[in-house]
Amino acid sequence: MKINSTKVAQIAGVSRSTVSRVINNYPNVPSETKEKVLKIIDELGYIPNSSAQVLAGKKSRTIGLFIYGDNNDKSKILDNGLSFGYYLDFINRVLKEALKLDYQLLVDVINDNSFSKVESLYVNRDIVGGIFIGFKEGEENIKKIIKQYSPIVLVDYLLNPSCENKGVYYINTEDFNGAKEATEHLIKLGKKRVIHISGDRCKLSGKERENGYLEAMKKFGIAPMIYNGNYSDEKATEIVMELLEKNIEFDGVFCANDNMSYCVNNILKENGKENIPIIGFDNLRNTIPLGLMSVAPDINNLAKTAVELLVNDKGEKPKVTFVKTTLIKGLEEYVKESYLD
Repeated sequence: MKINSTKVAQIAGVSRSTVSRVINNYPNVPSETKEKVLKIIDELGYIPNSSAQVLAGKKSRTIGLFIYGDNNDKSKILDNGLSFGYYLDFINRVLKEALKLDYQLLVDVINDNSFSKVESLYVNRDIVGGIFIGFKEGEENIKKIIKQYSPIVLVDYLLNPSCENKGVYYINTEDFNGAKEATEHLIKLGKKRVIHISGDRCKLSGKERENGYLEAMKKFGIAPMIYNGNYSDEKATEIVMELLEKNIEFDGVFCANDNMSYCVNNILKENGKENIPIIGFDNLRNTIPLGLMSVAPDINNLAKTAVELLVNDKGEKPKVTFVKTTLIKGLEEYVKESYLD
């Protein structure tokens, strides 16, 4: 026999809408009716969704992971996972941490037209909380989510001191220090014309990586050369091709992410300039094997912290957490730092 809300309503002698109100814990249901419906639900073993588990005194055991992106980003995932590499790496680490604690992981790519899906998940208590990554500062929809729902973990997002929601937490990479170290390394190799292909300046990471580059150049008294790549491999390719066509000299490249560094490496090889060192950021799995350097965020710690902030209800939790970065210059350091996990 198929068990559904209609069958529950028939046995309880109530309407289907009453069963729905009981399941969703609406306050306008008489206590006797609520107890009767819940008893029948329990006897039939009917669990329509995670809301029923909440009513039974159980907490949702699903974590939401929401990545900001447009339809083009979804196409990149389907057509070429490598171009979406950092997020895929992050998803993998969060999944591992969730499974360790016996939680499920729900992953979705959210754009400006689909925030209602996130709101629905919070309202219906289908998730214990959400991790948000890739969202631009000041965007109205994410500001609304931050204000109304919790718990929330924001990755790569500027702390909003006006937000009074105590259940909102921020995790950021030490982007400034990592970018500064990378640029200084190129300069110490004897490079005097190090260019920076920047990230998205609407994101905290993009601004901080550019600022770290600027600080290193200033420290050594070298004029900066910044080109806005916006974390786009296509833009990075266009930038380097234009520099070569115009005979603009440069002897080192610091890219704000690894995807751009891959493209720069390809263009330079095609033009016989393999001797120009390149450093990227994110330490994706293919970077070091390609012979490129990269700044590695401690993504294992980032994922672990994000999950614990959502599911751990004990003790004080830090509002803002920064995870360390390490400049990986070769395979030996890559293995030593256990970034192959």
